[in-house]
Amino acid sequence: MSKNNLTQKFSNGTIITHWLTALLILLLFPMGKYMSDIEAAEKMGLIKVHVILGMLVFIMTIIRSWLFFKAPRPEDLKTGSKFNDKLAVWIHNAFYFLLFGISISGIGAMILGGYGSALIGGNPDLILSKGEIVPLKGHEIMSLIMMILLVMHVIGVVKHYILTKENTIKRIFW
Repeated sequence: MSKNNLTQKFSNGTIITHWLTALLILLLFPMGKYMSDIEAAEKMGLIKVHVILGMLVFIMTIIRSWLFFKAPRPEDLKTGSKFNDKLAVWIHNAFYFLLFGISISGIGAMILGGYGSALIGGNPDLILSKGEIVPLKGHEIMSLIMMILLVMHVIGVVKHYILTKENTIKRIFW
C-alpha cells in the first residue's frame, strides 16, 4: 500500500485542457469510425465538425504540453510497484505523442486526401478513396492506440483506487 500526497493538484489550465480533450476524444473517435464507413457525399457535414473538433484538440495539446513544462504539477503517483509506476508515466507521455501524431496525420489527410479542397469547394468528388490517403491509415491506427491507452488509463485509476483506497482523481479536479 502506498500513500500519495493527494492535496497536490494539477494547475487549472491542465485540468481544463485534460477534461475538454478527453470529452472531444470521446466524441471524435466514434465520429471517425462512423465516417469511415459512409460515402464522401454523405459525410461532408461530419468532416467539418470532425476537423474543427480535431483542431481544438491539437490546440489544447499544444497548450497542455506547454503547461506540462511550465505549470506546477503533482509528483507522479506511487503504486507500490515499480512496473506500474513506470507504466503510468509511459501511458501519460504516450498520450501527448499520440495526440500530436493524430493531429498531424489528420492535417495531412485533409491536405493530401482532398478533404480541404472538397470542403472549400463543396464538392465531395474531390476526396480521394480511403486507400489512396496515406496519412489516413496512420490517423486510424494512432486513434485506435489512443483508445486502448484511454481504457488502460481508466483501468489504472480504478485499480489504484481499489488497491490503495486513494482517490487520485482529486488531483485532476477542482
